[in-house]
Amino acid sequence: MEHAHHRAQSVDLKTPVRNRYFYGKLLDVFHFELEQNYFNAKRWLLNRLVSGFGVICGLDVQLGDDGKSIIVLPGVAIDKWGREIIVSTPSDPVVLPSAPAQEAYTAEQKAPEDAFVHICLCFHECASDPVPALAGNCEAAAFCAPSAIREQYSIAIKEGTAPEIATECSIPDVISGDRINYSALALRVTRPCPELPADPCIPLANIRLPDSGAACHPNNIDITVRPIVYTNDLLYELILALMNEGQDYSRGGKR
Repeated sequence: MEHAHHRAQSVDLKTPVRNRYFYGKLLDVFHFELEQNYFNAKRWLLNRLVSGFGVICGLDVQLGDDGKSIIVLPGVAIDKWGREIIVSTPSDPVVLPSAPAQEAYTAEQKAPEDAFVHICLCFHECASDPVPALAGNCEAAAFCAPSAIREQYSIAIKEGTAPEIATECSIPDVISGDRINYSALALRVTRPCPELPADPCIPLANIRLPDSGAACHPNNIDITVRPIVYTNDLLYELILALMNEGQDYSRGGKR
């Protein structure tokens, strides 16, 4: 039963297979796809398990000119399956739904969950660039087939708020005195590899919905709920911040 449990935890980990070339080998669709899939799978695995998922840069969520739609600005993200999502130009406006009818509540009361939606960015492939397919027999009519796959994106609006981002350390006792507890790190790394989530999309923002017919206010858009990819530059800035903790920058010295 223990071995079966371990296999269940690693269903998305597959042994890589790559082409072996030799003189006289017939290269067909299967082998060309095998070549592409090998490099894509390796890159996506490293993205998912090493870099992590989330927003790398950009992808701000802003209101459209009508105040009833949102636009996602250019940027780059990695989804929860490790796939890169590139938004090269501002997205088309996405119309926001109206908040459901509900009883009035004071500013001190928390808005109900159904008064919110969250905006997600999803990886989306699209077949494109059709060309004549030079195959078939003499009696068959010529046909076209897509010659390329464009790695695009889609924007989804989902009910409720996005899950909160954990900001507490998940490794207990990682610091022992003034040293790193390597045993705690080793135990953390030895956990089973995370499984592929069912939903690979990346949350970008929570939005408090306007009343029916009303325009949304920019303050109702909260982008702080988005996951972040901790790039080397960002980690360097965090290290500098920790090193300079306690300094009074307004006076050029420590507090």
